[in-house]
Amino acid sequence: MVACKKPSNQPAVIRQPDQPMEGYGSSSYTSSTVIKKNCDDGNTGYWLYLPSDPMPKEAPVIVFNHGYGAWNPACYGAWIKHLVKKGNIVIFPRYQSTIVTNPATYTNNAAAAINRALKLLAADSTLPQPIKGKIAYIGHSYGGVIAANLAMTPATYGVPPPKAIMLACPGTGNAPQGALPSYKSMSSKVKMLLIVEEKDNSAGTTFADMLYSSTTYIPAANKTMITHMADPYGYPAITAEHGEAAATDMTFDSGQRNNIITLSFTSTRVDATDYYCYWRLTDALLDCAFHQQGCDNVYGDSTLVTNMGNWSDGQPLKPLVVR
Repeated sequence: MVACKKPSNQPAVIRQPDQPMEGYGSSSYTSSTVIKKNCDDGNTGYWLYLPSDPMPKEAPVIVFNHGYGAWNPACYGAWIKHLVKKGNIVIFPRYQSTIVTNPATYTNNAAAAINRALKLLAADSTLPQPIKGKIAYIGHSYGGVIAANLAMTPATYGVPPPKAIMLACPGTGNAPQGALPSYKSMSSKVKMLLIVEEKDNSAGTTFADMLYSSTTYIPAANKTMITHMADPYGYPAITAEHGEAAATDMTFDSGQRNNIITLSFTSTRVDATDYYCYWRLTDALLDCAFHQQGCDNVYGDSTLVTNMGNWSDGQPLKPLVVR
């Protein structure tokens, strides 16, 4: 006779929700492969990422501006891959060749990288071509300041005006010379998404507050500031710190290292914060800006915006908080 196993007294581990299979932030992709082109040669260098299998003839362009010092694309590789497999061209400007590159040059450097990437695409008809008028700027930390600067006066920098900007924990840290004193004259046509973290002890919300308040030409219906909340209910716990937007994928590793890059690799992970906050809201923003669809999934204070999914026992994660 085989003895029955005694029931375990160990409680089931309550886990985060997986990436959804459909909708914004989901694993429902239009392309299965990412083509990578390395044009990283210093301050105006960049990486170019293109959707393939199948390769579209044309695609929207997303400029992804990294945080201070985090110029290795692997720091954001999983998010970049998500954006590209959703059918977008992604330009990843380097904008600083070293930690001591003058912050006053960052935006000009990024603009030069963007224009280099667009020229490369224009010169090669075998590659997906940018869809005119469908461009958005994403930025994390200092990259958020750069994205705001580019959106403020695109003609000054010779770059296309964006339909949308998405800024994750934007701020200048100890180098404020890169920011403008005001963003009041930013075009009313820009759709804006700001995401800040409840426990961000690096950038805080100073820059995001200023940007949200000063962009008075942008209608309230076309901009939002959202706070992502920590939630220790399950395992691993949902954290809400400055680096949450990072999403390591070592297949995007450029081989470069510094203390910031190493810290990003060791302290960040791809989890529900990415799927249900950064990726989901950005996907909705792009759909709203490019196709006039899904706007109620990024603007407003309904559960379409604030829902973060459920823990494995059915308990909802702490919802996002809309300003």
